[in-house]
Amino acid sequence: MKSEELQDNMLSTYFWLRGGIVFLSVALPLILYFGGRFRADLPLLNSMSAYYGEDNGLMRNWFVGILWSVGSFLVLYQGFSEVEDVLLNAAGGFAVGVAMIPCNCWNGAVGGSNKLHALCAVAFFLCMAAVCVFCAEDTVNLLPDQKTKNAFKRQYRTIAILLVASPVVAIAASYTLDQNTSAKFFVEAVGVWVVAYYWWTKSREFRKTSAEKLAVHGKLENRRGVGLVRVEPAPQP
Repeated sequence: MKSEELQDNMLSTYFWLRGGIVFLSVALPLILYFGGRFRADLPLLNSMSAYYGEDNGLMRNWFVGILWSVGSFLVLYQGFSEVEDVLLNAAGGFAVGVAMIPCNCWNGAVGGSNKLHALCAVAFFLCMAAVCVFCAEDTVNLLPDQKTKNAFKRQYRTIAILLVASPVVAIAASYTLDQNTSAKFFVEAVGVWVVAYYWWTKSREFRKTSAEKLAVHGKLENRRGVGLVRVEPAPQP
């Protein structure tokens, strides 16, 4: 491979990490519902987390495995700032926490619902919302025109609002609706799909900004108080 081809090959790692998060996030609610429906004849449960223990945990491996994968991808992904790295690492850790701490929200569960599980789920969405608010726009200023910049900024702000609203609505549904209703499942599914939409949007933005290529070529710096700026790499001796 030539130098440019090697760089593109290395950069594809980040593309596939984002793609993996998108695919798994979209697939999780669908796998839980259709897998539970056709493998165990389960009706749609009151939350995604309930599939952990329902019918002796037949869908548990899928639930835990996908969340572990998404959490690992978030930890492995390196952003354009230390703040983004910290938030993504935290989000990944909380996703694993959701997988590993049972909710005790399925039929026949011993004891009350696990508040630590709910805390991890809420913290995961809040961390992703914080990424949208504080980090997603870091590369937007590299876009070529103001109209496109404003369009992406609106998308990121909308995504942040939806990510905050998702756990709030899910908690409200837990306290106000019949526990046998499936409304909470749909709220959680939408929240997970919003996460997928964020990473899909970020990939679309990178196609326009070429931010990753610029960084690899030494043409970007993240300056304190200024953000990302384009620079010319120093000439090689």
